[in-house]
Amino acid sequence: MLKFNIKNFEHLNHSVSIMNISEAIETVKQVGLNVYTPKTKDSGFVKVYLKPIRKLLPKLSGNALKVLIALSSELEWDEVEIIITRPEIEKLTGLTKDTVRIALDELEEKKVITRLGPNVRRSYVVSNHYVRLGKNK
Repeated sequence: MLKFNIKNFEHLNHSVSIMNISEAIETVKQVGLNVYTPKTKDSGFVKVYLKPIRKLLPKLSGNALKVLIALSSELEWDEVEIIITRPEIEKLTGLTKDTVRIALDELEEKKVITRLGPNVRRSYVVSNHYVRLGKNK
């Protein structure tokens, strides 16, 4: 990181002009430096906590992992509860009804998810020990 004291440059110009961020980026580019400027803000991503997932993976079937990813893709920032039907999980994963049921049983047994409510209006809570919705600060 390059640091300098503006007082060292006061003799060059006594008036300091303010430029907006776009002008500053353009000025930096004009002197031949690269500036990373993302096209969009990162959002809508899921954080996966590596240590807990590494411990869980050997104990988890591929289908259960697929269902976990499908459930995680439905996370909302301000909601801990995921409201999704089994047919929607089947559609997201390409798995059969029985396979999804077995995978959900496995995830609940391993305390990765908690099922809430009756079968007709079932919702899920995914443990934030393994995954969490990402958000830029």
